Amino acid sequence: MDPLSVLRDYTIRGDLDSIKVVGEDFHFGEDYRFPSNIDTAYRSKQGSLYTLECLVFFLRNVHLKHTEYMQQARLQKLQTVNFTDRKPLQDYLEGKISTTDAIELVAPAGPHAPPEKPSKRLWDETDHVEEYRPEDPSFGFYDHNNNSNSNKRIMIDAEGGDMVASEIDPKITEILPQIDLVRAKERPLKDRETLLECPNKNFQSVLSIANRRDDDRRRSDDQQGKEHDRSNLHTPSKSHYGIADEKRFWKNHLGADTADLGIDPTQSYIGQKDFMKTKPAFGSQRPQVQGTPRASFGSKVKPEGVPIILVPSAFQTLLNIYNAKDFLEDGVYVSPDVKAKQMPKKPECVMIQRKIGREKAPVAYEIRDKPSALAPNDWERVVAVFVLGKDWQFKDWPFKSHAEIFNKIMGFHLRFEDDSLESVRTVKQWNVKIISISKHKRHQDKTATLDIWDKLDIFLRSQRCSLVF
Repeated sequence: MDPLSVLRDYTIRGDLDSIKVVGEDFHFGEDYRFPSNIDTAYRSKQGSLYTLECLVFFLRNVHLKHTEYMQQARLQKLQTVNFTDRKPLQDYLEGKISTTDAIELVAPAGPHAPPEKPSKRLWDETDHVEEYRPEDPSFGFYDHNNNSNSNKRIMIDAEGGDMVASEIDPKITEILPQIDLVRAKERPLKDRETLLECPNKNFQSVLSIANRRDDDRRRSDDQQGKEHDRSNLHTPSKSHYGIADEKRFWKNHLGADTADLGIDPTQSYIGQKDFMKTKPAFGSQRPQVQGTPRASFGSKVKPEGVPIILVPSAFQTLLNIYNAKDFLEDGVYVSPDVKAKQMPKKPECVMIQRKIGREKAPVAYEIRDKPSALAPNDWERVVAVFVLGKDWQFKDWPFKSHAEIFNKIMGFHLRFEDDSLESVRTVKQWNVKIISISKHKRHQDKTATLDIWDKLDIFLRSQRCSLVF
């Protein structure tokens, strides 16, 4: 019998006093003898097997509180029983339950096992086997069909599983080649790569949803373009000045465009009696005709050239003409002070190539900071402005109010994310998108730049802008 079964038997009979310690062994009366440090078949919830001396000490001090028991066991440097194992272990050893999941399947240990060779197990074939694991190489072969009472003894090395007995059943030698044959034909069914392939998972639906979304967006853009072309096709031209060939004709012969001469091709002089009186001599500056705005904003003539983005001319600002190229083209924010030291003089105009957020070829943009230097027809190409939040920034602009400005031009305000909200109190009253960047996390700058271009694209599509953006 194994040590756990023997200890349970003695506990149920109330015969714990007959368990004596002789040297390093426990003597169970005159019947059994086991080493004190031998592992039993009871496994703790932490994974280790309880030793025989641990269980004997536990049974003799089961009346103590768990804290007192732990102190006594530590004084004697013994293995302790966990609190979670205390109740089920006591019930099993006292016979209140017949079995428990914590018991490992082990082969029985015979009586009077020699303590000097704890790594060997010796038993008779005729002994009764209670629990047995045939797949464990440390256990011997037991023939249940052989009912003979021959005292054949088999000794197995517990470490290597090599048989050292002199007399072995012939059936054992027949089993060994068969086991080797089975193991030789084993093939792995799955490995790490086959598990990662996910044969039962199909992501085709995700791909189809993404493709459907792209198709819907493409059809929507095409529909908007067709409607825009159809509206331009059915809109009658009020003047021959709207034809591009004639515009070039007047440009070549007069030396100036119609807009430079103050001529609005969408307007008419019919009904103006004093027109001939105000007609200047050829080559002189033409006076502003009453009813004609200073800029040709809102005209139906398509503007030509590249889009213009206005930035503040102030030096104490996060974005000006010095660092606009690095931020809007490369998505990297550099302080204006640093960029100003790298440039010999302040540029009047900076050309950038918009690449971020664009799948097609890059598009050119102009960056300017002097609105007063813009010609009337240049205002048709202004698509965005970075605002400071000050009213003087819009002085002499060809607009009546802030509402009109940000209805025709996309407004942005750049700030640090940890700045106070008091600085953007005025900007919040306008139709302006606030873009926040970090003072130190430069890897987040490209996300802010992409956000600017996305919002500008949406705005220009809604305005049906004819410029390439």
